[in-house]
Amino acid sequence: MDIALWEPYVRQVCKQHGFEGKRVFPGLAGTFPTFIVEVDAEAVRQYSGFIVVKFFGPLFDGADSFHIEQSMGSFLAQQSFPVCSPTILANGQLTPDWCYLIFEHIPGVNIGQVRQQLSADAWAGVAQQMGIYMKKLHTATALTMPVMLKPSTVMGWDGFVGFLEDQHAQCYTSHLGWQDLPTHLLEQVQDFILPAGQLIDLSSPPHLIHADLTSDHLLGRLAPTTTTDWHTLAIIDWGDTRVGNILYELVALHMDLFQTDKHLLRTCLEAYGLPDFYWQDFSRKALSMVLLHQFPMPASVYAPHRDARSLQELAECLFGI
Repeated sequence: MDIALWEPYVRQVCKQHGFEGKRVFPGLAGTFPTFIVEVDAEAVRQYSGFIVVKFFGPLFDGADSFHIEQSMGSFLAQQSFPVCSPTILANGQLTPDWCYLIFEHIPGVNIGQVRQQLSADAWAGVAQQMGIYMKKLHTATALTMPVMLKPSTVMGWDGFVGFLEDQHAQCYTSHLGWQDLPTHLLEQVQDFILPAGQLIDLSSPPHLIHADLTSDHLLGRLAPTTTTDWHTLAIIDWGDTRVGNILYELVALHMDLFQTDKHLLRTCLEAYGLPDFYWQDFSRKALSMVLLHQFPMPASVYAPHRDARSLQELAECLFGI
């Protein structure tokens, strides 16, 4: 995110696509270098006077993420969802190892930046909105799945089943290295996690999930009259999109966006219309998916529950709704 390093490249790609940049600002630090550019208003008349330039490099499967974001951008532009996503204005290749996308700029903040200012009613509204949004996303991509280039987004459940089985096989080693669980809970991991066939409703059609619905990726603004109400403007960052199910979608949503608030989780799932398959033994299924996730959870997730005597007890603490 070093502005001195990146600004020449930002200006280079802007000029190539007819955007004369005035000022360049670093975006919030994330997986890939992202910059906000003030441009000539005439060039982006229908937008906010700013654009966003995001670079994808060789680290963290950058090429795959570039193609997935590009594909999802084209797909989302043709859909009618309760929350929009930024329009892709241009794309290209900076060097053989670096690609980029230029997005419209969403004039707001991520919800994490104003978390403490939102009222309880505002948060309940967000939870309901996210439930409705996920249902529409999952239903739409079950009917028409965009063309993806990553193995995790192949058509059918086989790729997701294989992913979960691989995660299960290395789960103990992963959590041992992450040092996120107390020893007595770590020893229970392999026996606690349910097999993939009990975590996925294989009778339902496969669909895509965003897979990273964190507070960083929900943009909006506070209501000017109360400053405690929230108006959602966009969902961003589709680079982790994959075939998956609601349980995997909930990991980032509940652990990060909802900060493990179980009241928000229930509101969200009721708005989603969670099928009976997932309600059965829900807390164990949900924690199984957390433990199978490709990334470790923040320390704040498990820290309040380190005295839990079993993973089932931990599951009830986090997901007992």
